[in-house]
Amino acid sequence: MEKNNELPDGWVETNLETCVEILDSKRIPINSRERQQRLGNIPYYGATGQVGTIDDYLFDEELVLLGEDGAPFFDSFKNKAYLINDKSWVNNHAHVLKGISDLLLNKFLCYYLNQIDYREYVNGTTRLKLNQTSMKKISIRLSPINEQKRIVEKIEYVFSELDDVKKMLDHIQKQLKQYKQSLLKSIFEKPQKKDVTNTSGSTLGDYIKIQNGYAFKSDWFKNNGIRLLRNINVGHRVINWENSVFLDKSQAGQFTRFQLFENDIVISMDRPIIKSGLKLARLKKNDLPALLLQRVGKFMILNNELENGYFYLWLQSKAFLNSLNPGRSLGVPHVSATELENIPFKIKIPSIIEQKEIVSDTERRFSLIKNTENITTLMLLQLNTLRSTVLKHAFEGKLVPQDPNDESASELLKRIKLEN
Repeated sequence: MEKNNELPDGWVETNLETCVEILDSKRIPINSRERQQRLGNIPYYGATGQVGTIDDYLFDEELVLLGEDGAPFFDSFKNKAYLINDKSWVNNHAHVLKGISDLLLNKFLCYYLNQIDYREYVNGTTRLKLNQTSMKKISIRLSPINEQKRIVEKIEYVFSELDDVKKMLDHIQKQLKQYKQSLLKSIFEKPQKKDVTNTSGSTLGDYIKIQNGYAFKSDWFKNNGIRLLRNINVGHRVINWENSVFLDKSQAGQFTRFQLFENDIVISMDRPIIKSGLKLARLKKNDLPALLLQRVGKFMILNNELENGYFYLWLQSKAFLNSLNPGRSLGVPHVSATELENIPFKIKIPSIIEQKEIVSDTERRFSLIKNTENITTLMLLQLNTLRSTVLKHAFEGKLVPQDPNDESASELLKRIKLEN
């Protein structure tokens, strides 16, 4: 959050160490092996949340845990701090904080810590760390305690409304995925208009052959030339050419057998199944020229009764996905050409004309689904932006009205210092 140097009336800016109790000295890390021997129902917390359970507790109160290392400090949409209640055990990857009574509410503190800029407080490269010395220096803007209560109440109300919207958008995206699979299922199960070829008892190998890519040596790779399609370039229904490698054009002539063409269907043989679906895609004109690298397979249709686009639809169906059972090769999930060719291929193949009609209609529907998914994804991102805006306004004193009768935060701070 950008600093606003003008403090609202009754607010004070101070350092974190002046308004919280730091309970880090009470933390005790327990390794996973020992925790396995001490399983219980007490939550065991780390940098970003609960990481297990244990049979005993260190704390039994409301606390704010702030990541010490391993937290997403530079991701403005992810939490760095979270609130816990009741019995708990905390390891050494999270700072344990408690707002000083009558000065700082824990919930106010937690929201505040989730919207500040940590760049001047953390250090490290591969694993960012917020040490205790730096944490104590975090600048915090305190409002009067009664205003803190109003701010927290308003944040929770607005966030609850945003959560309801998010649930609705998540449900829409889930329904879209289900509709897509229902559409594919109906294509291959419904009766076709004309006579069909019934492939019952067949395998993929009866209709297609898998071509493996060539094992181009890494020392042949260049910064320009003919692109080499690697497994990392194959995504779900898309070819991603980030981190491209190339073969010098002067060498390409000897590898024409591995040349790729528009509408070629390829699959990543390594880690073929990902969260969004299959690492399966069909090449477009702008993906070319390109050559097929090892650990990527190309589907070569052998039977002229089977249309490329129709077959590509079947490969996106649950029938194909559920038939994949990757083993491991070089330590990663892998599927071989032989395994792919042995997959059952039990569908009805209509005429080429009807296949093309089906493909055209389905791609039109897929396009509508994709557009709707893009809209909901954008709306989900906007929800995150709205959350950030709410927090920004909250700690600029713009979220709730002020009450001139509230005791100022500076007076509260002075009084607590005198009492201690």
